[in-house]
Amino acid sequence: MISSATAFDMGSKALKGFRLNTAGITLLGYIALIVFTVVIYFFYALLFPSDEPSTPQAIANFILSIVQNIIIYLFSVGCYAYLYDILKHRETSFAKLFVGFKNFSRNATIIFIGTFIMSAISSIIAEIYEFLFKYKPIEDNIGSYIILSCVICIVLCCLAYKLFPTWMGLICKMSTDNTTGAMELVKQTYRQVSVYNYNYLCFTCRAMLWCLVGVLTMGIGLLWIIPLIGMSTIIFFDAIFNPEDYAAPEFPDAPAQEAPSAEPVEKTPELPEE
Repeated sequence: MISSATAFDMGSKALKGFRLNTAGITLLGYIALIVFTVVIYFFYALLFPSDEPSTPQAIANFILSIVQNIIIYLFSVGCYAYLYDILKHRETSFAKLFVGFKNFSRNATIIFIGTFIMSAISSIIAEIYEFLFKYKPIEDNIGSYIILSCVICIVLCCLAYKLFPTWMGLICKMSTDNTTGAMELVKQTYRQVSVYNYNYLCFTCRAMLWCLVGVLTMGIGLLWIIPLIGMSTIIFFDAIFNPEDYAAPEFPDAPAQEAPSAEPVEKTPELPEE
């Protein structure tokens, strides 16, 4: 398994000659995300012009958020396929961005399950706080709110540590595997990735530092940093899924291989038979 530093170093080298292309795709993704979000909430405002909360409104909001997440993640699969072609073949095409829609039923099922679980968890947390705000004012129970928030943060961090690496591994696998079924792909990815959760945590910390650098440049630097993180993510998981491609001496985390001795081996002369 390669280290996060090696993955980022390899990602930077893999993007040479394609930085302008990937920066353009990232900018296009920003614009498409903004337009898509505006369209979604425009139709939502047409359906529910009143701001008063209601059950149909809550259901529609829940459904629209899941649909939005499915489409965004399907395009994320395409972005990883776009970068994977650069890594492996040193060429790519705009059509790769739509690879996520190729096996739509399988990919949408996996993404739906993931987004449904995340939405359900966030809804449960929101309901807990809404219940407490109603019956226990925060001014009189600040200590209880602090303890509850700490407990929720710890639980969420544990869940993220256990499941998020597998989730990202699934996104990477969906960009290259169009034949394996949904449940088999989930089981296969979990078995392969779960033993490297700590490695992915280190990788994520490094990625967050790079994102901080991009934010300090007023977001302009993210046009180059996001493709770097994406390419490094592909390399990180490709080293897990295809370790034989990375088991070479130039990788510091690869098993050491003993070189054959250069000194001639002296042979003991055989004694003549009596």
